[in-house]
Amino acid sequence: MNGFPASASAHSGVASAGLARAGFTHASPVFTALAEPVLEVDQGERFTLEARSLLTGGFFEAGEYEKCSIPVTGPVLVRGARPGDALHVEIHDIRIADRGAMVTLPGRGGFGEPLERFGHVVEIDDGVVHFAEGVAIPVRPMVGKLGVAPADGEPSSSTVGPFGGNMDCNDVAEGAAVVLPVEVPGALLFAGDLHAAQGDGECSLTGVEVEGAVTLSCRVLPGVSLHRPVVLADGRVITMGDGDDLDQAAKAALDDMLGLVVADRGWPPEKAAMLLSSSADVAVSQLVNPRASVKVSLAERYFLRHPFSV
Repeated sequence: MNGFPASASAHSGVASAGLARAGFTHASPVFTALAEPVLEVDQGERFTLEARSLLTGGFFEAGEYEKCSIPVTGPVLVRGARPGDALHVEIHDIRIADRGAMVTLPGRGGFGEPLERFGHVVEIDDGVVHFAEGVAIPVRPMVGKLGVAPADGEPSSSTVGPFGGNMDCNDVAEGAAVVLPVEVPGALLFAGDLHAAQGDGECSLTGVEVEGAVTLSCRVLPGVSLHRPVVLADGRVITMGDGDDLDQAAKAALDDMLGLVVADRGWPPEKAAMLLSSSADVAVSQLVNPRASVKVSLAERYFLRHPFSV
């Protein structure tokens, strides 16, 4: 692994500093219920998943950027999780390598101006990404892909849906949590695609893609019904919408937040919508993948009861 600490070398199912660990060799290109679990964990038990990046496998160095896919590691079976529950996944720690990479590809990205094939490697140290001479980007590690196995189908690790997936939400960082709808016994959790930094939208196609390892724990919320993932970060509740375009994704995220406020306050939808119009923020998570992701963020203080307390 390029520049990744030896203490986080690839191996699977072996305790490291008291934690169960799955190596990046257990990578999957899809979210699937058909794969054998690489780990089985109890609720509240911490475990670590290693993650591949653009720099894994040698395609980037060979200039074969189109072949640089980023899979997810898993699945992890969470004991006690059942269909109809929700899974509360807490991000405790994200460790990243000291090198990252970015690419652009023709026909990809959010720009009207066409972009050519281009690859860029960056060094990372002292809490910054050294992007160019005199340009240092603050490091804010995040998890780009986090999801559970759907009951039907095997969606690509590069797409997004009710199961989670490639949300590229930069709020999914240390200290945050993601709540996911459970569709199969054990939930079967996957994670990967770590970024050292990423702006809202991920507009050129990638964030600063890095190898690394993420430490997680899970709690089951029995009988909590969700349409799509919800992120809890920095005192905010963030609903995640996906769609064929940004409008569709925004409506999904707004409808989910509206439902949470109506259920909490007992207000008519019109009054709840007014609160969102005055106090919620709508932002783009990513606009470069086959399905777009939009997030709606509302401070926890607007809820009478936290909708996803554990």
